This record gives sequence, C-alpha cells and structure tokens, in this order.
Amino acid sequence: MSQVYPYRLADFLHEQVGDGLRSVIYHDPDGYEVVYVRENVDGRSEEDIDGIVADLWADSYEQGIREELRGYGPLNCTVWVFEEAIEMHFVADERQGIAVALDTETFLAQSTFIGRCLGVAGLK
Repeated sequence: MSQVYPYRLADFLHEQVGDGLRSVIYHDPDGYEVVYVRENVDGRSEEDIDGIVADLWADSYEQGIREELRGYGPLNCTVWVFEEAIEMHFVADERQGIAVALDTETFLAQSTFIGRCLGVAGLK
C-alpha cells in the first residue's frame, strides 16, 4: 500500500482555502477515518458516510481500469463538480485514498480555468 498523509493534506488545504474546506476523509481496505469536517457543514449519518466511502472504494478499484483504457499513465485524482461542493478523490491505490470536499465557489476561485470553462459552456 502507498503511504498517504491525510492530516498533512487537511492542514495544507485549510491553510490554502480556510473555511472553503468542507471535509477530508481517508479510506483504506480496513475502513475510513473522517479527518476533518467543517463545523457548519450539515451532519451526515454514519450510514451516509459508509455509502460515500463505498463509492470511493469503487472509484479506487476502477483506477487500474481507467489507466489501462486511457493510456495516460497513473490516475492521481478524480474530480466531481456539484452545485454546492467540489469533491476531489486522490487515489493512492486499490481501495485507498483521500477524499476532499470544498465549497464550489472556493474551488472555482482557486482554479479559474475550470470556472471559465463552466462559464463558456453555459454551466455556471
């Protein structure tokens, strides 16, 4: 298994985006750990988080398939863009990674290229 540092990532993101950071979850084959959750983020039940982590495991498992299909080399991160949040899943290896959620406006402010693309496409 790869060595990952979820607390270091959470600290870095909090320094970079402050209150724009919503959550950080570390997962591996043995389970998961909620590393950080912003106080005012709506509470999720343990069952909700279990479901999210199951989806993250599936995403990690599919890493090898995506790498082989596309031929671009190792897949490092997947990004999901929702209306209220942007989720990034940093994939370490099969069933291991770190999921990060940021407020959408925070992410777009940090990555103006994606924000411009959404605007040009009429999606923002």
